[in-house]
Amino acid sequence: MITAISAILVFSLIVLVHEYGHYKVALNVGIKVEEFAIGMGPAILKKEKNGIIYSIRAIPLGGFCKMEGEEEEVKSSTSFSSKKVWQRFMVIAAGPIMNFLLALALFVIIALAFGVTGTTVDYIDETSNEYAKGLRTGDKIISVNDNKAYIWEDIFYQITNEGNKSNKIEFERDGKIHVIYVENNYRKVVGISTNIVNGQMTTTVSPTDMTSPAYKAGLNNGDRIIKINNMPVDTWEDIISKINEGENSDIKITVNRDGEILDFNVTPINQISVMYNTAIEKSFIAAIASSAYKTVYYIKLMFDVIVKIVTGQIGGDAVGGPVMVISMVGEAAKVGILPLMNLAAFISINLGFMNLLPIPALDGSKLVFLIIEGIRGKAIPIEKESIVHFIGFVLLLTLMIFITYKDILRVFRI
Repeated sequence: MITAISAILVFSLIVLVHEYGHYKVALNVGIKVEEFAIGMGPAILKKEKNGIIYSIRAIPLGGFCKMEGEEEEVKSSTSFSSKKVWQRFMVIAAGPIMNFLLALALFVIIALAFGVTGTTVDYIDETSNEYAKGLRTGDKIISVNDNKAYIWEDIFYQITNEGNKSNKIEFERDGKIHVIYVENNYRKVVGISTNIVNGQMTTTVSPTDMTSPAYKAGLNNGDRIIKINNMPVDTWEDIISKINEGENSDIKITVNRDGEILDFNVTPINQISVMYNTAIEKSFIAAIASSAYKTVYYIKLMFDVIVKIVTGQIGGDAVGGPVMVISMVGEAAKVGILPLMNLAAFISINLGFMNLLPIPALDGSKLVFLIIEGIRGKAIPIEKESIVHFIGFVLLLTLMIFITYKDILRVFRI
């Protein structure tokens, strides 16, 4: 139930904000809005005000802002097609832009409520390469690889950049500047998270997501780990320690699943590890800087993901659809409001970015047609444009069905 409610609330908010962007700018440039709807399918609630129908529809996914003359030739001063190219461009672009602004707002709220991790070292693992080179608690990191560090993300994303085998770290201690060169720390990751009971981490675990090595090997939510490589484990710390011991490529994980003892061979991922953290800071400037950084970072991340998918660096198994996203929303909601808000911000960025891709039926394709019209000096006939969008819609729907089918197979391990 919590998954369904959380998913409906998150998706409704994101779609509402997206469609409101189209709606508001359309009204501002004098385009008649015929209907503003949240959801798809038959309307379950309708209200008309100032000639606009506001509706909530039965299927709580998607939504639309129906504008006069957007999909058909209408000759009137209030139709979509009667407006200048730049005005129509603003109307179409407003939806994705509002998604980015929603993400920014959510990040700001999170930062103001919970604080922002700054650049002053609060804890450092004494077995880390940084500690061996002289970094200590209380040191304020100024830059990493000559890139200024204002917030934790500036440090983290530099160090975890796989292109860097080592890092130049500049820090301040007692008014003096120090520079160290540090080799990367690595750890083995199998993709599990502990279940917290009464504030304590336990050996009962869940796969972090459907692409994790643990999930692919067969571990389920609620499995209680009792052995790692045939060695008994009693605490979460034991699990982490045993996973990172030895040089074996595979790790044997023994679990208790409802009284049944099961063994799984898991192939871990070697991941760059940041073995220190920084203190929480609460300030408006830090909140704005951190939120803007995260928004831009995730937009750039989407570019990187698209490139890797096109070039084959990321396989189809890593691509998830509605079922996978709803599952992630549910898991985030169970943990708390902070991870749920973070995930909502990421999904909003994802929706805004995907809508800007030049794929027929999406906002990006409509923007391409407007750019072509601006260059040519005349519009492409709306009938031809509608055919392109319809074909794109059918292809997108087919792809969505296929991805959803794969999600279901993953969820039920068919």
